[in-house]
Amino acid sequence: MNPRLEYIQHRIGKVVNDSPSAISNWLQMTPVLAENGKIVVTVPVRADMTNMMKSIHGGIVATILDDLCGTVCLISADEFFYATVTLNVDYLRPAQIGDVLTCTAEVVRQGKNIINVHATLALPDGKLVGRASSNLINTQIKTH
Repeated sequence: MNPRLEYIQHRIGKVVNDSPSAISNWLQMTPVLAENGKIVVTVPVRADMTNMMKSIHGGIVATILDDLCGTVCLISADEFFYATVTLNVDYLRPAQIGDVLTCTAEVVRQGKNIINVHATLALPDGKLVGRASSNLINTQIKTH
């Protein structure tokens, strides 16, 4: 089994605060589901994630989506890290301080060099805050 997938699976239901990624720790994500090709996490919206209108900042929406797109590649690919080549984000509605968002990222197609991923970020009622499509490239940097 993929050790990176096992790492996430052992943290199901627990806030991630021991990731090698500082941004993942800052986001305070809680994995809900992790399997080859798919990951689901929850993320609380905090005051330090908001803009002047006290709603989630667009840059944070993109950060969450990008982080999960990279994470689903990390748990799905065999031995190399993948880096974002493109990230297309649609901003659909605001989220407020205290909202707990659900982010889902799924591999659409995994080639030898490029992985295509789709991700969504939703409010508790299922309404989308944002969605993204991303292409990530094999860096040839080994994960182990």
